[in-house]
Amino acid sequence: MRGDKVWSERHTFSLGDDDNLNISCAGTSLNVLTRRWAATVQDLVILDELLKKGYDRRATPTNHYNKSTPTSVYCELYMRSMSSPNPLTMDYKVDLYLIQRWKDERLKHHDLKQPLDLNDPNLVKAIWKPEVYFPNAKEADFQFVTVPNVLVRIHPDGEILYMLR
Repeated sequence: MRGDKVWSERHTFSLGDDDNLNISCAGTSLNVLTRRWAATVQDLVILDELLKKGYDRRATPTNHYNKSTPTSVYCELYMRSMSSPNPLTMDYKVDLYLIQRWKDERLKHHDLKQPLDLNDPNLVKAIWKPEVYFPNAKEADFQFVTVPNVLVRIHPDGEILYMLR
């Protein structure tokens, strides 16, 4: 599919020769993924090791080490579409990507040679993720087709990329 473009609702998605996924809409483009890596059996064994070694998904990455500092989570929003506001209620709908990054030292491993993409919903559930809410939202949900529309990427240094739609 390299170099091919897929059209959806006035948006262009393309996978370039460098494995970058680019999203563009109305002249604005966003490079969402920097690289796609297939997990090897060894990577999955390492991940199982890390998760079985006392990993508690209820504990934040910094609280796990009894640090008093909060976990820094960097957030980005990419709005795919926005409906016209209802003039009576001033309600509107948006379709967006929520992209979050943070460091979880518990998932750092020197034998991981490249970022590891998780697409198994059970593995995604097994790691700590920040709780996100939109205070003024009347209603919100995540896209769910046959499986949740999420990407979790674990880097060898413990940096986590979490993207959902």
